[in-house]
Amino acid sequence: MKNFKVLFLYPNGTLMNPPAISIGLFTAILKERGYDVNLFDTSLYPDGINEKQLDNAKEETLQARPTNYDDKGVKVLKSDMATDLVKKVHDYQPDLIAVSLLESTYPIALKMFEAIEQFKIPVLVGGVFAIHAPEIVIENKCVDMVCIGEGEETIVEICDRLSEGNNCYDVENIWIKKEKHIIKNKMKKTIDINNIPIPDYSLFDWERFMRPMGGKIYNTIPIETNRGCPYLCTFCNSSSSQILFKENTSTSFFRKKTVETILKELVSLKKQWNAEYVYFSSDTFLILTKKELDELVELYIRDINLPFWIQTRAETLTPYRVKKIKEMGCHRISLGLEHGNEEFRKKLLKKAFDDESIIKASHLLAEAGIPLTVNNIIGFPEENRELVFDTIRLNRKLIADTTNCVAFAPFRGTYLHKLCVDRGYIKPDQLGYGSMTSSIFLDLPTFPREQIEGLRRTFSMYARMPYECWPDIKRAEKFDKEGNKIFAELAKEFKERYFSVKADGFDLM
Repeated sequence: MKNFKVLFLYPNGTLMNPPAISIGLFTAILKERGYDVNLFDTSLYPDGINEKQLDNAKEETLQARPTNYDDKGVKVLKSDMATDLVKKVHDYQPDLIAVSLLESTYPIALKMFEAIEQFKIPVLVGGVFAIHAPEIVIENKCVDMVCIGEGEETIVEICDRLSEGNNCYDVENIWIKKEKHIIKNKMKKTIDINNIPIPDYSLFDWERFMRPMGGKIYNTIPIETNRGCPYLCTFCNSSSSQILFKENTSTSFFRKKTVETILKELVSLKKQWNAEYVYFSSDTFLILTKKELDELVELYIRDINLPFWIQTRAETLTPYRVKKIKEMGCHRISLGLEHGNEEFRKKLLKKAFDDESIIKASHLLAEAGIPLTVNNIIGFPEENRELVFDTIRLNRKLIADTTNCVAFAPFRGTYLHKLCVDRGYIKPDQLGYGSMTSSIFLDLPTFPREQIEGLRRTFSMYARMPYECWPDIKRAEKFDKEGNKIFAELAKEFKERYFSVKADGFDLM
């Protein structure tokens, strides 16, 4: 068997997210099998799609505390991404190119596909977008195979076949081109995530571990405690994955790792990367049972003892659970409100908690001294300006350090994508890609694009500043000379009032 080489391509927005867990897993798995692996990660390039990197865009709209990557020596690359990619492929000469893809990063992937088309190297694409829209991904002339399920076992089988000179036409979990036809193999059952190796992040540049958290940048390691989510929110790919796998494989996409597995990974990664911070990637971290939480807290304090970030749902927070995560060292937490109108939230978004649940949760966190970020989405189908102010008014009842506000994106596979198509808000072949922080995806008859954009930029002001400021904030929604001037003045006042060293009683520095 020849020395078979795999080049991973990771299209990503500028400085977005810690190192990808999926790439870390595939790196570890293929290295164990003796394969040679390499990586081209776009995270340190200006992405050319969104005008600003995610964290800067959030800072400018007052959704994140100001940070400076220069403090850690992190710099965005000045060279041309496509040129560098061509050189990488030419020098490395891979036998397979594997791409992990989100719908939001598809425009970046298209530029990468265009750059590598000349090499005629087999290309395998996986990831959330590939799973939910394989018919779109396989259409690209550069793509040879699409993974329609989990990739841990599939990528090994493909490498084994290709390295031995065999074809992959009957490999389960993939769609594959054969001459002018597409062979659509069936989806495989989900794997036991307690039997996969510890992710190997050695292919990522050191800068990728630097993450801003509450105004400070930490050397951060990502950890997967569970995969998928048991909740069925209509705007989220996690719920659609749960439905897709259940219908096609009769297995659950939602699975939890044991506390033993989680701690084994944490201990290894902390030591290997000299970590300062832990980023738990779970959609709903506190899906843990009381026994699991108690065990994790005890072992985390003993063996890890690092600050960490989690996201969870309001209804998973109780006085006991808040006390335990505080003991464990929780540094920040994010809760998804999404929408402040209870009827709208329950009926359209299928988020069943009531307003009082998240109000109570925010007070529990404040009493414990854990800074809260509230996640909000505007621009939903059937929404209007008045409904957004229901969200703003509920945010005003919460004790939070920061408030996120992004524009709704109708991602493939979700219930709301289908609804948008059925009601004519988007075309069936339209893609909802782009950054929800800097792009607008719907132009609704009830909620024009310019209103969504203006409210997104001023949302944190409405949610935090006194009511007497509201007339000026409304004028700041306009992206004209006067509106921009008023926004800048209000932003200065906002930062002085809410982004001082201590805010809402939290010592965040």
